[in-house]
Amino acid sequence: MLTMRPLALALLVLSATATATATATAAAAATGSVAASPECASLTALKLPQARIHSATRIDAGARLTLWSGGQPQVMPKAFCRVRGMASPVVGSAIGFEVWLPDRAAWNGKFLQAGNGGTAGSVPLSSLLDGVVRGYATAATDGGHLWPDGLDYGWANGRPESVVDFGWRAVERTAVLAKRVIEAGLGGAPKKSYFMGCSDGGRDAMMAAQRMPQAFDGIVAGAPALAWIDLMSAQALLQRDFGPPAAPLPVAKLPAIQAAALAACGQGRGYVADPPACRFDPGVLACQGADTASCLTPPQLELVRKVYRGLPDPSSGRTLPGLIPGAEAEPGNWDFWLLMSPTNPMVGDGRPPTSIGESFFRHLVREDPSFKLADLKDADLVAARRRWAADLDATDPDLGPFVRRGGKLLHYHGWADSAIPPTFSLDYFSAVQKRLGPTPSSYRLFMVPGMNHCAGGQGPWQTDWLAALERWVETGEAPAELTARHPQSGQTQTLRPQALP
Repeated sequence: MLTMRPLALALLVLSATATATATATAAAAATGSVAASPECASLTALKLPQARIHSATRIDAGARLTLWSGGQPQVMPKAFCRVRGMASPVVGSAIGFEVWLPDRAAWNGKFLQAGNGGTAGSVPLSSLLDGVVRGYATAATDGGHLWPDGLDYGWANGRPESVVDFGWRAVERTAVLAKRVIEAGLGGAPKKSYFMGCSDGGRDAMMAAQRMPQAFDGIVAGAPALAWIDLMSAQALLQRDFGPPAAPLPVAKLPAIQAAALAACGQGRGYVADPPACRFDPGVLACQGADTASCLTPPQLELVRKVYRGLPDPSSGRTLPGLIPGAEAEPGNWDFWLLMSPTNPMVGDGRPPTSIGESFFRHLVREDPSFKLADLKDADLVAARRRWAADLDATDPDLGPFVRRGGKLLHYHGWADSAIPPTFSLDYFSAVQKRLGPTPSSYRLFMVPGMNHCAGGQGPWQTDWLAALERWVETGEAPAELTARHPQSGQTQTLRPQALP
């Protein structure tokens, strides 16, 4: 699979990160060089619709490139032409994009576009490198804005077109422009085009399938944040309830909750292998005397039950999905997304992460820099859905155009995901089956027991989703069974497609 860096694991992404910077720098290493080659540099003269290329630089094998904020320069294993550009399809739009072209002799003839993560704000360079190493011409976008905090929406203040860019237009424009660059730089159009992303990148992937069905032959959508408004609402409501003046849940109690959940549903494993069959009542942890790290007070017990059962949404009349028991104490799960107290901080200073839900309502709904979650009202949830669902949600179940053109959609989600409840993926899969009928020849969903958000977890989770998609698209071998492996323990599990509803 496309490799992921530690900074990206909590958000995901196969790519961009929760704290990625808006820029990346390249520096020559003693073993390589960065220089313009005539063929690569000539791409700066390429004419593109409502866009321009501002640099085209050859990166030699052995050169060093900084791929994410705070990271060390990485040695590039292969040479490529790094093309950087900006698209402005409408007034107020500024979509940064990059296209990395391998040498012609190393090109596999295919195109891979990578999704972003969080609220974007930088081009996910590590994903571009992963694609080039595999022989692809690759491309990605910064989501239409530059911003150093991938959980914050400060970039959206007074910039509605930037929100549309983030929602879908940056992905669409990048696909169109990248193919122009590939044809000019490599002497021909790609014979196959793929998209791959997780988290917000999974939402990008679903946007591609729904809004641009002719653009990609195959798409991998991991843990997609497809119901964006639902997700922001759920994050805000839960984090509000976990903060003052409610009874906060100490991080120190998470191990007891996870141990009890695994005692009920783990069947001797360190993860829940059959989540749909799990029946866990956290009431077994109710304090019978003094409040200790191994028990829950009545207010804490109610909070934990609320996390599992989900929350009523006044803007839709539905219940927002809850989380699945069994991974409460995993670093990057409840500690990060609910308690805002990471046990393994992604930044060295130990600051709590930005509340993505609070930031969403502060900047996109209230447009009030002083807004706090304690101020959240039902009317805010209604306003969010009314104003932004059309551009941010990727929940259209009509994949008919994508299916009819022969497209293949490979969708996966970890059951232990605490950032994006896995029920979102199950609900979307069911909606598509209801709309189109059974889709095993074009769309398959794999649920991964014990997998956290996009990667990590106690269950075997690592598999090559892109290779499986390639086989499906290029040879007709539909994925019936996939073997997932745990990178540390070496344990494996067999993954099978979600049964049709």
